[in-house]
Amino acid sequence: MPKSTKSTRNYGTEDSSVFDHPCGVWYDEVRPCPLWASQEHTLSVTGKIGLFKEIVGANVRSPRLPYKVTFVATYHCNFRCQMCNIWQKKSTDEMTPDEVAHFFERWPQFRWVHMTGGELFMRRDIDDLVAAIQRSCKSLFLLNFPTTGWFGDKTISLVEKTLARGVGRLMVTISLDGPKAVHEQMRGLPGSWDKGVETFRRLRGIKRSNFQTVVGMTLLPQNAGLVDETIAAIRTVIPDFKRSELHLNIGHESGHYFDNVGVSVSGDHAAVIRAIEDHRKQLGGSLHPVGFLENRYQGLVASYYETGKSPLPCTALSSSCFVDAYWNLFACSIWDAKIGNLRESNFDLGALWETETRKKRRQDVADENCPHCWTPCEAYPTLLGNLGRAAVAKTGPSKPLPAPITAS
Repeated sequence: MPKSTKSTRNYGTEDSSVFDHPCGVWYDEVRPCPLWASQEHTLSVTGKIGLFKEIVGANVRSPRLPYKVTFVATYHCNFRCQMCNIWQKKSTDEMTPDEVAHFFERWPQFRWVHMTGGELFMRRDIDDLVAAIQRSCKSLFLLNFPTTGWFGDKTISLVEKTLARGVGRLMVTISLDGPKAVHEQMRGLPGSWDKGVETFRRLRGIKRSNFQTVVGMTLLPQNAGLVDETIAAIRTVIPDFKRSELHLNIGHESGHYFDNVGVSVSGDHAAVIRAIEDHRKQLGGSLHPVGFLENRYQGLVASYYETGKSPLPCTALSSSCFVDAYWNLFACSIWDAKIGNLRESNFDLGALWETETRKKRRQDVADENCPHCWTPCEAYPTLLGNLGRAAVAKTGPSKPLPAPITAS
Protein backbone atom coordinates (compact mmCIF):
# COMPACT_ATOMS: atom_id res chain seq x y z
CA MET A 1 0.00 0.00 0.00
CA PRO A 2 1.47 3.43 -0.91
CA LYS A 3 2.40 5.72 1.93
CA SER A 4 -0.54 7.85 2.98
CA THR A 5 -0.45 11.61 3.00
CA LYS A 6 -0.83 13.57 6.19
CA SER A 7 -3.99 15.46 6.86
CA THR A 8 -4.03 19.03 8.06
CA ARG A 9 -7.25 18.38 9.98
CA ASN A 10 -7.02 18.55 13.76
CA TYR A 11 -9.37 18.73 16.71
CA GLY A 12 -8.28 22.06 18.14
CA THR A 13 -5.26 20.41 19.72
CA GLU A 14 -2.57 22.24 21.56
CA ASP A 15 0.05 20.68 19.28
CA SER A 16 -2.06 20.51 16.09
CA SER A 17 -1.25 16.79 15.82
CA VAL A 18 -2.01 15.18 12.48
CA PHE A 19 -2.36 11.51 11.66
CA ASP A 20 -1.61 9.31 8.69
CA HIS A 21 -4.65 7.66 7.18
CA PRO A 22 -4.41 4.28 5.44
CA CYS A 23 -5.95 5.46 2.19
CA GLY A 24 -4.70 9.04 2.22
CA VAL A 25 -8.13 10.62 2.69
CA TRP A 26 -9.17 12.10 6.02
CA TYR A 27 -12.49 10.92 7.39
CA ASP A 28 -15.04 13.55 8.25
CA GLU A 29 -18.82 13.87 8.32
CA VAL A 30 -18.93 15.27 4.79
CA ARG A 31 -16.53 12.90 3.06
CA PRO A 32 -16.13 9.56 4.88
CA CYS A 33 -13.11 7.48 3.99
CA PRO A 34 -14.27 4.55 1.81
CA LEU A 35 -11.74 2.12 3.30
CA TRP A 36 -12.66 2.89 6.89
CA ALA A 37 -16.36 2.86 6.07
CA SER A 38 -16.17 -0.64 4.60
CA GLN A 39 -14.02 -1.90 7.49
CA GLU A 40 -16.42 -0.42 10.03
CA HIS A 41 -19.43 -2.05 8.38
CA THR A 42 -17.85 -5.50 8.09
CA LEU A 43 -16.40 -5.52 11.60
CA SER A 44 -19.58 -4.06 13.08
CA VAL A 45 -21.95 -6.58 11.49
CA THR A 46 -19.85 -9.69 12.14
CA GLY A 47 -18.89 -8.50 15.61
CA LYS A 48 -22.45 -7.71 16.62
CA ILE A 49 -23.62 -11.12 15.43
CA GLY A 50 -20.88 -12.84 17.42
CA LEU A 51 -21.54 -10.85 20.58
CA PHE A 52 -25.29 -11.37 20.21
CA LYS A 53 -24.78 -15.14 20.04
CA GLU A 54 -22.64 -15.05 23.18
CA ILE A 55 -25.25 -12.99 25.06
CA VAL A 56 -28.11 -15.26 24.02
CA GLY A 57 -26.07 -18.32 24.95
CA ALA A 58 -25.20 -16.88 28.36
CA ASN A 59 -28.92 -16.50 29.09
CA VAL A 60 -29.54 -20.24 28.71
CA ARG A 61 -26.28 -21.86 29.82
CA SER A 62 -22.86 -21.11 31.28
CA PRO A 63 -20.40 -20.59 28.40
CA ARG A 64 -17.39 -22.86 28.08
CA LEU A 65 -15.10 -19.83 28.32
CA PRO A 66 -15.77 -16.15 29.17
CA TYR A 67 -16.53 -13.73 26.35
CA LYS A 68 -15.66 -10.60 28.36
CA VAL A 69 -12.44 -9.78 30.22
CA THR A 70 -11.50 -6.83 32.38
CA PHE A 71 -7.82 -6.35 31.64
CA VAL A 72 -5.62 -4.24 33.95
CA ALA A 73 -2.82 -2.97 31.72
CA THR A 74 -1.03 -1.06 34.50
CA TYR A 75 -1.32 0.04 38.10
CA HIS A 76 0.78 3.17 37.59
CA CYS A 77 -1.17 6.39 38.02
CA ASN A 78 -0.29 10.07 38.28
CA PHE A 79 -3.50 10.97 40.16
CA ARG A 80 -3.95 10.84 43.94
CA CYS A 81 -7.63 9.99 44.22
CA GLN A 82 -9.32 10.02 47.62
CA MET A 83 -11.43 6.94 46.88
CA CYS A 84 -8.72 4.76 45.33
CA ASN A 85 -5.22 3.70 46.41
CA ILE A 86 -4.05 2.18 43.13
CA TRP A 87 -1.55 5.05 42.85
CA GLN A 88 0.19 3.82 46.01
CA LYS A 89 1.04 0.43 44.52
CA LYS A 90 4.75 -0.03 43.75
CA SER A 91 4.04 -1.89 40.56
CA THR A 92 6.77 -3.79 38.70
CA ASP A 93 6.96 -6.64 36.18
CA GLU A 94 3.63 -5.81 34.58
CA MET A 95 2.30 -7.52 31.46
CA THR A 96 4.16 -6.97 28.17
CA PRO A 97 2.75 -6.56 24.64
CA ASP A 98 4.35 -9.89 23.62
CA GLU A 99 2.61 -11.64 26.50
CA VAL A 100 -0.68 -9.98 25.60
CA ALA A 101 -0.35 -11.13 21.99
CA HIS A 102 0.44 -14.68 23.09
CA PHE A 103 -2.53 -14.77 25.47
CA PHE A 104 -5.10 -13.60 22.93
CA GLU A 105 -3.65 -15.80 20.19
CA ARG A 106 -4.33 -18.77 22.45
CA TRP A 107 -7.70 -17.49 23.65
CA PRO A 108 -9.25 -15.41 20.85
CA GLN A 109 -12.87 -16.05 21.92
CA PHE A 110 -13.18 -12.74 23.80
CA ARG A 111 -15.77 -10.49 22.19
CA TRP A 112 -15.39 -7.72 24.73
CA VAL A 113 -12.14 -6.43 26.24
CA HIS A 114 -12.46 -3.79 28.94
CA MET A 115 -8.97 -2.37 29.40
CA THR A 116 -8.26 -0.37 32.53
CA GLY A 117 -5.62 0.84 35.00
CA GLY A 118 -4.24 2.84 36.85
CA GLU A 119 -3.88 5.44 34.17
CA LEU A 120 -3.33 3.58 30.91
CA PHE A 121 -1.29 6.35 29.37
CA MET A 122 1.40 6.02 32.03
CA ARG A 123 2.55 3.12 29.82
CA ARG A 124 4.78 4.35 27.02
CA ASP A 125 3.97 1.21 25.05
CA ILE A 126 0.18 1.39 25.44
CA ASP A 127 -0.34 1.50 21.66
CA ASP A 128 1.78 -1.65 21.26
CA LEU A 129 -0.38 -3.39 23.85
CA VAL A 130 -3.65 -2.34 22.21
CA ALA A 131 -2.31 -3.32 18.78
CA ALA A 132 -1.44 -6.75 20.19
CA ILE A 133 -5.02 -7.20 21.38
CA GLN A 134 -6.47 -6.13 18.03
CA ARG A 135 -4.07 -8.30 16.05
CA SER A 136 -4.46 -11.43 18.16
CA CYS A 137 -8.03 -11.40 19.48
CA LYS A 138 -9.85 -12.46 16.31
CA SER A 139 -13.32 -12.43 17.90
CA LEU A 140 -13.02 -8.93 19.37
CA PHE A 141 -15.99 -6.62 18.84
CA LEU A 142 -16.02 -4.14 21.73
CA LEU A 143 -12.91 -2.50 23.17
CA ASN A 144 -13.43 0.09 25.87
CA PHE A 145 -11.30 1.89 28.40
CA PRO A 146 -11.46 4.76 30.92
CA THR A 147 -8.87 7.51 31.26
CA THR A 148 -8.46 10.70 33.24
CA GLY A 149 -7.90 12.72 30.07
CA TRP A 150 -4.64 14.10 31.45
CA PHE A 151 -2.67 12.85 28.44
CA GLY A 152 -4.79 14.41 25.72
CA ASP A 153 -2.46 14.03 22.74
CA LYS A 154 -1.68 10.41 23.58
CA THR A 155 -5.38 9.66 23.99
CA ILE A 156 -6.32 11.12 20.61
CA SER A 157 -3.41 9.32 18.94
CA LEU A 158 -4.33 5.95 20.44
CA VAL A 159 -7.98 6.30 19.45
CA GLU A 160 -7.08 7.21 15.87
CA LYS A 161 -4.60 4.35 15.55
CA THR A 162 -7.03 1.86 17.09
CA LEU A 163 -9.77 2.88 14.69
CA ALA A 164 -7.38 2.77 11.74
CA ARG A 165 -6.39 -0.81 12.58
CA GLY A 166 -10.05 -1.79 12.63
CA VAL A 167 -12.35 -2.57 15.55
CA GLY A 168 -16.05 -3.32 15.77
CA ARG A 169 -16.69 -0.69 18.42
CA LEU A 170 -14.43 1.52 20.54
CA MET A 171 -15.65 3.38 23.62
CA VAL A 172 -13.62 5.79 25.76
CA THR A 173 -14.73 7.18 29.11
CA ILE A 174 -13.25 10.38 30.52
CA SER A 175 -13.47 10.45 34.32
CA LEU A 176 -14.87 13.69 35.76
CA ASP A 177 -16.26 13.63 39.27
CA GLY A 178 -17.83 17.06 39.60
CA PRO A 179 -17.30 20.73 38.85
CA LYS A 180 -13.64 21.79 38.72
CA ALA A 181 -12.99 22.43 42.42
CA VAL A 182 -14.71 19.26 43.61
CA HIS A 183 -13.17 17.07 40.91
CA GLU A 184 -9.65 18.27 41.63
CA GLN A 185 -10.09 17.88 45.37
CA MET A 186 -11.31 14.31 44.92
CA ARG A 187 -8.71 13.43 42.29
CA GLY A 188 -5.78 15.16 43.99
CA LEU A 189 -4.28 16.81 40.90
CA PRO A 190 -4.61 20.53 40.06
CA GLY A 191 -5.37 21.21 36.42
CA SER A 192 -6.94 17.78 35.89
CA TRP A 193 -10.48 19.07 35.25
CA ASP A 194 -9.45 21.36 32.41
CA LYS A 195 -7.35 18.65 30.80
CA GLY A 196 -10.13 16.07 31.15
CA VAL A 197 -12.79 18.30 29.60
CA GLU A 198 -10.48 19.36 26.78
CA THR A 199 -9.60 15.75 25.95
CA PHE A 200 -13.29 14.87 25.94
CA ARG A 201 -14.02 17.84 23.64
CA ARG A 202 -11.36 16.62 21.20
CA LEU A 203 -12.63 13.03 21.30
CA ARG A 204 -16.14 14.25 20.48
CA GLY A 205 -14.69 15.65 17.26
CA ILE A 206 -13.85 12.16 16.01
CA LYS A 207 -16.92 11.36 13.94
CA ARG A 208 -16.89 7.63 13.40
CA SER A 209 -19.89 5.33 13.48
CA ASN A 210 -18.03 2.76 15.59
CA PHE A 211 -16.63 5.21 18.16
CA GLN A 212 -18.25 6.72 21.24
CA THR A 213 -16.91 8.81 24.08
CA VAL A 214 -18.68 9.66 27.33
CA VAL A 215 -17.97 11.25 30.69
CA GLY A 216 -17.97 8.91 33.69
CA MET A 217 -18.83 10.21 37.16
CA THR A 218 -18.41 8.07 40.27
CA LEU A 219 -20.93 9.13 42.89
CA LEU A 220 -19.56 9.46 46.43
CA PRO A 221 -20.69 11.44 49.49
CA GLN A 222 -18.64 14.44 48.30
CA ASN A 223 -20.32 14.80 44.89
CA ALA A 224 -23.64 12.94 44.96
CA GLY A 225 -25.63 16.16 44.89
CA LEU A 226 -23.60 17.76 42.10
CA VAL A 227 -24.72 15.95 38.95
CA ASP A 228 -26.55 18.94 37.48
CA GLU A 229 -23.72 21.29 38.51
CA THR A 230 -21.24 18.99 36.76
CA ILE A 231 -23.28 19.07 33.55
CA ALA A 232 -23.51 22.86 33.78
CA ALA A 233 -19.75 23.14 34.30
CA ILE A 234 -19.00 20.98 31.26
CA ARG A 235 -21.41 23.08 29.19
CA THR A 236 -19.35 26.19 29.89
CA VAL A 237 -16.71 24.56 27.68
CA ILE A 238 -18.93 22.34 25.51
CA PRO A 239 -22.29 24.12 25.16
CA ASP A 240 -24.00 21.21 23.37
CA PHE A 241 -23.00 18.60 25.95
CA LYS A 242 -25.95 16.25 26.45
CA ARG A 243 -27.09 14.66 29.68
CA SER A 244 -26.95 11.27 27.93
CA GLU A 245 -23.18 11.75 27.58
CA LEU A 246 -22.80 11.56 31.36
CA HIS A 247 -22.65 8.02 32.75
CA LEU A 248 -23.03 7.57 36.50
CA ASN A 249 -21.63 4.78 38.65
CA ILE A 250 -21.06 4.16 42.35
CA GLY A 251 -18.00 3.67 44.53
CA HIS A 252 -16.79 0.28 45.76
CA GLU A 253 -14.14 -1.20 48.01
CA SER A 254 -11.65 -3.75 46.72
CA GLY A 255 -8.62 -5.26 48.40
CA HIS A 256 -6.79 -6.60 45.37
CA TYR A 257 -7.67 -3.88 42.84
CA PHE A 258 -8.49 -0.45 44.31
CA ASP A 259 -6.62 -1.35 47.53
CA ASN A 260 -9.10 0.88 49.36
CA VAL A 261 -10.71 -1.34 51.99
CA GLY A 262 -11.84 0.91 54.82
CA VAL A 263 -12.01 4.02 52.65
CA SER A 264 -15.44 5.68 52.72
CA VAL A 265 -16.80 5.15 49.20
CA SER A 266 -20.51 4.82 49.89
CA GLY A 267 -21.58 7.07 52.75
CA ASP A 268 -25.03 8.61 52.25
CA HIS A 269 -26.83 6.02 50.11
CA ALA A 270 -29.97 8.11 49.98
CA ALA A 271 -28.12 11.03 48.39
CA VAL A 272 -26.61 8.77 45.73
CA ILE A 273 -29.95 7.09 44.98
CA ARG A 274 -31.70 10.47 44.80
CA ALA A 275 -29.10 11.77 42.33
CA ILE A 276 -29.34 8.68 40.15
CA GLU A 277 -33.14 8.65 40.10
CA ASP A 278 -33.28 12.32 39.18
CA HIS A 279 -30.76 11.70 36.39
CA ARG A 280 -32.78 8.73 35.08
CA LYS A 281 -36.00 10.73 35.18
CA GLN A 282 -34.51 13.54 33.13
CA LEU A 283 -33.01 11.11 30.64
CA GLY A 284 -36.24 9.19 30.15
CA GLY A 285 -36.45 5.66 28.79
CA SER A 286 -34.48 4.38 25.81
CA LEU A 287 -34.79 1.45 23.44
CA HIS A 288 -31.16 1.77 22.39
CA PRO A 289 -29.13 -1.17 23.80
CA VAL A 290 -26.61 1.08 25.57
CA GLY A 291 -29.41 3.27 26.92
CA PHE A 292 -31.29 0.20 28.16
CA LEU A 293 -28.22 -1.13 29.98
CA GLU A 294 -27.48 2.27 31.48
CA ASN A 295 -31.06 2.65 32.68
CA ARG A 296 -31.19 -0.84 34.19
CA TYR A 297 -27.79 -0.48 35.84
CA GLN A 298 -28.66 2.83 37.46
CA GLY A 299 -32.20 1.78 38.29
CA LEU A 300 -30.97 -1.22 40.28
CA VAL A 301 -28.46 0.72 42.40
CA ALA A 302 -31.18 1.24 45.05
CA SER A 303 -31.75 -2.51 45.28
CA TYR A 304 -28.03 -3.11 45.72
CA TYR A 305 -27.78 -0.53 48.49
CA GLU A 306 -30.93 -1.80 50.24
CA THR A 307 -29.96 -5.49 50.20
CA GLY A 308 -26.18 -5.40 49.99
CA LYS A 309 -26.45 -7.96 47.19
CA SER A 310 -26.22 -7.99 43.43
CA PRO A 311 -29.74 -7.28 42.13
CA LEU A 312 -29.36 -10.07 39.52
CA PRO A 313 -27.50 -13.41 39.48
CA CYS A 314 -23.88 -12.44 38.85
CA THR A 315 -22.13 -13.89 35.78
CA ALA A 316 -18.54 -13.49 37.05
CA LEU A 317 -16.37 -16.56 36.32
CA SER A 318 -18.96 -17.59 33.75
CA SER A 319 -19.37 -14.89 31.09
CA SER A 320 -16.62 -12.66 32.47
CA CYS A 321 -13.33 -12.62 34.34
CA PHE A 322 -10.70 -10.19 35.61
CA VAL A 323 -6.97 -10.29 34.81
CA ASP A 324 -4.62 -7.94 36.66
CA ALA A 325 -1.35 -6.39 35.49
CA TYR A 326 0.64 -9.37 36.82
CA TRP A 327 -1.60 -11.93 35.07
CA ASN A 328 -3.45 -12.98 38.21
CA LEU A 329 -6.91 -14.32 37.35
CA PHE A 330 -9.83 -13.24 39.55
CA ALA A 331 -13.60 -13.44 39.34
CA CYS A 332 -13.94 -9.66 39.23
CA SER A 333 -12.47 -6.37 40.37
CA ILE A 334 -13.97 -6.69 43.87
CA TRP A 335 -13.46 -10.25 45.15
CA ASP A 336 -9.83 -10.96 46.10
CA ALA A 337 -10.09 -14.77 45.79
CA LYS A 338 -7.43 -15.56 43.17
CA ILE A 339 -7.98 -18.44 40.73
CA GLY A 340 -4.37 -18.66 39.62
CA ASN A 341 -1.64 -16.91 37.67
CA LEU A 342 -1.71 -17.06 33.88
CA ARG A 343 1.97 -16.19 33.45
CA GLU A 344 2.96 -19.07 35.73
CA SER A 345 0.54 -21.37 33.87
CA ASN A 346 1.93 -20.67 30.38
CA PHE A 347 -1.13 -18.46 29.76
CA ASP A 348 -3.36 -21.53 29.73
CA LEU A 349 -6.73 -19.98 30.55
CA GLY A 350 -8.51 -23.19 29.58
CA ALA A 351 -6.61 -25.20 32.17
CA LEU A 352 -7.26 -22.66 34.92
CA TRP A 353 -10.91 -22.51 33.89
CA GLU A 354 -11.23 -26.26 34.44
CA THR A 355 -9.64 -26.25 37.90
CA GLU A 356 -11.66 -27.07 40.98
CA THR A 357 -10.71 -23.64 42.34
CA ARG A 358 -12.45 -21.84 39.48
CA LYS A 359 -15.47 -24.15 39.62
CA LYS A 360 -15.83 -23.70 43.38
CA ARG A 361 -15.50 -19.93 43.13
CA ARG A 362 -18.10 -19.88 40.37
CA GLN A 363 -20.46 -21.92 42.54
CA ASP A 364 -19.82 -19.48 45.38
CA VAL A 365 -20.88 -16.65 43.07
CA ALA A 366 -24.00 -18.57 42.03
CA ASP A 367 -24.81 -19.30 45.69
CA GLU A 368 -24.25 -15.63 46.61
CA ASN A 369 -21.29 -16.46 48.82
CA CYS A 370 -19.17 -13.61 47.45
CA PRO A 371 -18.67 -9.99 48.61
CA HIS A 372 -21.34 -8.74 46.14
CA CYS A 373 -21.06 -5.56 44.11
CA TRP A 374 -22.76 -3.47 41.47
CA THR A 375 -19.77 -2.06 39.66
CA PRO A 376 -20.32 -1.59 35.90
CA CYS A 377 -17.45 -3.98 35.08
CA GLU A 378 -19.52 -6.85 36.50
CA ALA A 379 -23.04 -5.39 36.35
CA TYR A 380 -23.15 -4.96 32.58
CA PRO A 381 -22.33 -8.59 31.68
CA THR A 382 -24.69 -9.62 34.49
CA LEU A 383 -27.48 -7.57 32.94
CA LEU A 384 -26.72 -9.10 29.54
CA GLY A 385 -26.76 -12.58 31.07
CA ASN A 386 -30.17 -11.99 32.67
CA LEU A 387 -32.01 -10.04 29.99
CA GLY A 388 -35.48 -11.28 30.93
CA ARG A 389 -35.08 -10.51 34.61
CA ALA A 390 -33.38 -7.21 33.85
CA ALA A 391 -36.27 -6.09 31.65
CA VAL A 392 -38.91 -6.69 34.33
CA ALA A 393 -36.89 -5.93 37.47
CA LYS A 394 -38.34 -3.23 39.70
CA THR A 395 -36.07 -0.23 39.61
CA GLY A 396 -35.64 2.63 42.01
CA PRO A 397 -35.98 2.64 45.81
CA SER A 398 -38.53 0.33 47.42
CA LYS A 399 -39.59 2.99 49.91
CA PRO A 400 -39.55 6.78 50.01
CA LEU A 401 -36.14 8.32 50.55
CA PRO A 402 -35.55 10.54 53.57
CA ALA A 403 -35.63 14.25 52.87
CA PRO A 404 -32.24 15.64 51.84
CA ILE A 405 -30.25 17.33 54.56
CA THR A 406 -30.02 21.06 53.90
CA ALA A 407 -27.66 23.53 55.46
CA SER A 408 -29.31 25.68 58.12
